Amino acid sequence: MNKKDYYYEHFNLLSPTLFINSIHRNMFINIETLYQEGKAVDMISVDGAMQADGYKDQTYYIASLFTEVNWSYDFVNCVNELQSLNKSDKLGQVINRLNTVYTKKEGTVEEAIEEAIKELTEVNDIQGNDLPDIQSQLKDFVHEVEVNSTKDGLTGITSGFLEIDNHTGGWKEQDLIIVGGASSMGKTSLALALAFNAANAKVPAVIFSYEMSVNQLITRMVSSDSYIQNKDLSSGSLNHTEWSVMHKTIGKIEKMPLYVDECNNTSLRYLLNRIRRYVLTKNVKLVMIDYLQLVSNNTKGRSREQEVSQIARSLKNIAKELNICVMALSQLSRGVERRQGCRPTLGDLRESGEIEQAADTVALVYRPEYYGFEVDENGNDVKGLAEIIFAKGRNVGIGSTFLFFNNKFTKFEERNTADTYMKYD
Repeated sequence: MNKKDYYYEHFNLLSPTLFINSIHRNMFINIETLYQEGKAVDMISVDGAMQADGYKDQTYYIASLFTEVNWSYDFVNCVNELQSLNKSDKLGQVINRLNTVYTKKEGTVEEAIEEAIKELTEVNDIQGNDLPDIQSQLKDFVHEVEVNSTKDGLTGITSGFLEIDNHTGGWKEQDLIIVGGASSMGKTSLALALAFNAANAKVPAVIFSYEMSVNQLITRMVSSDSYIQNKDLSSGSLNHTEWSVMHKTIGKIEKMPLYVDECNNTSLRYLLNRIRRYVLTKNVKLVMIDYLQLVSNNTKGRSREQEVSQIARSLKNIAKELNICVMALSQLSRGVERRQGCRPTLGDLRESGEIEQAADTVALVYRPEYYGFEVDENGNDVKGLAEIIFAKGRNVGIGSTFLFFNNKFTKFEERNTADTYMKYD
């Protein structure tokens, strides 16, 4: 009321919902309206607005607030305290509603869990006033540019591969990344590598696996990092050195913020609930889904293409809602195998519909050696070459990056370190 500059500097932290007391809530709404209309905020204008709202006996109290406020308090600390109290109040409301649902058996258990996770996520992320203003947005933009200028070009979550990071600048929060590839191109291996590398950089990541078991994925991870073949890990046929290397790798993975979720329920609702739960409880920033076409969203009267399109849009929406990066693997249609060179394009995304529209980036995995090609049209050796084709890049542009695919360990590597697997042969 007395500090106009406080309002304009911090109003993005303020909201009528912060005030439980109806008098204070209405006073804030009226003060906010006066500021936004460019009118004077003083005892007379606030009292007049309050009286128009039916508060006709609060003149003395309003006058006391204008004249007796103790300015020894730090403004931001007071706002933070209000937000903390507001979170506690909302948490109590959520608990009471859940108790009612539980005792009266209102709706299904799945619906109750979905609502609980959604509301708890909102409680944990109170944003204050949801009306955007260009001043604070520009200030945030400048701050982001300043921060990014100190990061040597990597402004998002690292892929762990220099060529990819140079092209993308890192995976960005709020983005939906689609990684497409034909069968046996190594999509799952690449997804594991990207999640593993992010977690190794202390970025919490979760892998939702619809096709492979947790044990199979962990076997692949350990094999990839230790350079011990899958079949040897599965059979336990390890020599003394390999046992030691395996335990060293396991110790490394144990310390990572990496989670593997074996999805026994394929519904979109279940997946979105799980994502919210990981973000809320584990602070996950990178979500990996293997793979998109195995998620279901049964809606009457819709084709499978429309269903997959809705799933893709929902994943994009939750990436924005939770400020995370979502990466979903996608199968390609069989048509790619009938094309000369078998090189994939955007149109090869199976049941593509709006997948490419919802995605911020589409990366396609292409290994020419898989199709029997040992040299390219220019006579260059392509054995072991893996091309990651960025067919769409809303913020990063299109182009190709190259990795080496180590078939022995189903492992993607930097091209200049591709011979390192020999050390345990």
